Amino acid sequence: MIRCRVCGNGQDNEQHLFREQYLGLGDEFVYGECSSCGSLSIERVPEDLAHFYPATYYSYAVRPYSRIAGFLKAKRDRYYLGRPGMIGKFVARLRPAPPYIAWLKNLELPEGSRILEVGSGGGTLTVNLHGAGYPATGIDAFISAPVTYPNGARVLKQSLEETAGSYDCVMLHHCLEHLASPREAFTQISRLLKPGGKVLIRTPVAGARAWRTYGKNWFQLDAPRHLVILSEEGMSRLAAENGFHIMKIVYDSTASQFWASEQYAKGIALMSATSYAVKPQGSLFTAKQIRDYEEQAEALNARKDGDQASYYLVRMDDHEKTYR
Repeated sequence: MIRCRVCGNGQDNEQHLFREQYLGLGDEFVYGECSSCGSLSIERVPEDLAHFYPATYYSYAVRPYSRIAGFLKAKRDRYYLGRPGMIGKFVARLRPAPPYIAWLKNLELPEGSRILEVGSGGGTLTVNLHGAGYPATGIDAFISAPVTYPNGARVLKQSLEETAGSYDCVMLHHCLEHLASPREAFTQISRLLKPGGKVLIRTPVAGARAWRTYGKNWFQLDAPRHLVILSEEGMSRLAAENGFHIMKIVYDSTASQFWASEQYAKGIALMSATSYAVKPQGSLFTAKQIRDYEEQAEALNARKDGDQASYYLVRMDDHEKTYR
């Protein structure tokens, strides 16, 4: 019996066998598809999970920090967030708004709000949030060492359970699926969140078109790193169970749900030398095919059937006080 790690159901869950395909190791892992909420859960967490997170794993990179570039980026971001400034206005003409500007606007966080980014990797986003006027701290249990950046942003080598403090917002960008117990994660998030605080969770969505199309070759399965993949129903139940209201859901899937899954179906690992992720010009896909995939992803997002989404949450009691 494979018990769902999201809703706890252990009855009539369908068993699947998924392979490790990011690195091309080929190890096989048993997952269960919940008959109640539709989420996917790994049966057993590998004892040596770190083995599947090599030093070259994409999120671990610590990019060199340039004080000049950081200054200009901060001015641009603050301008996009509605704070006037000639420097920011000028830079904004040259550079479009990065995705995190939309996230901050959807959260409606006042300037100066303290943000905790869970699963921050090397801290690229943490640094940018800090520069935009939101004191940010990142945590990641798998990075090699803690980092403090010149602009004051910190990334700590620790787990969610080891983290202390009080935050206006907790963010998990493609992190929740890497945690063995999403229910415990919600408990910890509640502990760290101030009254009136908000949560942003960006994560793959079980049951989406890509899963229905590609099955075991859907690249967002990412066995065994993704220990659990929540359906929208699973997220709704988990949020309500822990006293949260989902304010907004934005589907934000990309072309990767197609090209990466197509590669997996042909036995090409994501980190293979012939992968589009590594060498686009030497891959299976033309520029037109990628544009077509991007258009298909936008269409799926509009229908709420893309393979990943952003969930904006607020505590239920705080929501009721605000909208009563």
